[in-house]
Amino acid sequence: MDPDKRRCSRHRLSRPFATVPSEVDAVTSVRPASLPPFAPDRSESTSFARLPARGLAGIPPDWLPPGKKAAVVFTIDDVHPGTSRDSYEAGGDLDHGQLRFLIRLLTAHSKLRATLFVTADWRAKHPSVSHPLLMHIPGVRRLWCEWNTLPEGTMRIDRFPRFIEFLKNLPRVEIGLHGLTHNRGRHPTHLEYLDASEEECRRSLAGIFQIFHAANLAFVPGMSPPGWYLSHGLARAMRDAGLTFVGSSRDLVSAVHREARSGMSGLTGTSLIAPQWISGGLLNFTTNYQATSTIDRARSIIDHGGLLAIKAHVIKRAGSYVALDGLGEEYCDHLHAVFDYLETVGEDLWWTSMGEIAARCVAALPQASIGKANDL
Repeated sequence: MDPDKRRCSRHRLSRPFATVPSEVDAVTSVRPASLPPFAPDRSESTSFARLPARGLAGIPPDWLPPGKKAAVVFTIDDVHPGTSRDSYEAGGDLDHGQLRFLIRLLTAHSKLRATLFVTADWRAKHPSVSHPLLMHIPGVRRLWCEWNTLPEGTMRIDRFPRFIEFLKNLPRVEIGLHGLTHNRGRHPTHLEYLDASEEECRRSLAGIFQIFHAANLAFVPGMSPPGWYLSHGLARAMRDAGLTFVGSSRDLVSAVHREARSGMSGLTGTSLIAPQWISGGLLNFTTNYQATSTIDRARSIIDHGGLLAIKAHVIKRAGSYVALDGLGEEYCDHLHAVFDYLETVGEDLWWTSMGEIAARCVAALPQASIGKANDL
């Protein structure tokens, strides 16, 4: 393949994508990392407390297949049918929109796989608050949240058949869940499940399943919760509904070593470089790499036998909002450089997906543990 055709812009970056010191994207402006690490006590009616430690506690010992020493996954959040005629494009322009960058990456790197986390009925007109200080004024906050919420059903994926067929035809791509609406109707709007009761979480999941089934869009049994926020109630609701994995931790700054723990966004105290069973019988994945990371971090994760979990968001720009990890020319070039490096690692590297890893780990569980997990 002509090198010029595989790149997302005319010139390939000769250095890692520039870092932005002391700055991360807007998702972490409200830190669900304040939620304590999952440590369910025996009084909780969860299967996690009843399962053998080897069953659903800690890092699955055989999460890597024989002959593989490290792994890589690539995920994209916020995918929905919004087009360039709407407030922002998030997949609805198909191969002429933001997902064209994914197609270029998949075309250039034949081993690459991707997980698209799709929102069933996206409701936010704008992904972020342009002037956060205004949200301290109750009246302004209420009016903004009302204005920023689309009518129910506007972006229901089952109403966009061309979008659905496009997703189905993407090679080496699996679909995961990314909330029902990605909007809680009040500030902070993007933390859909913040303060949601367990029953509300169950109803939300039922709504997600109904829309995905109406769209005839298959999905893997996992979710990346909006804003990384996962409560005990949401975890129980997910496992009751048959979901097996969650992507609810992100840490782009902690030093890489085998015992490193996440401490940035979402669940803290989980493994930085390996999948890990958490409360409620879910396998958690920690995002440990994005646009602001350097290739040296990727090398370190691979050298330590870990899972390099690369995250992007489909939305790059929306008005004055710019996502640091949004798909764009520079990030795409940076990802080409990362994947070029990974292709030199050889057959020791497992190019995989969150869904495939979760399926492998669930299949390896003792039958007794699986039975108890279903009793959540």
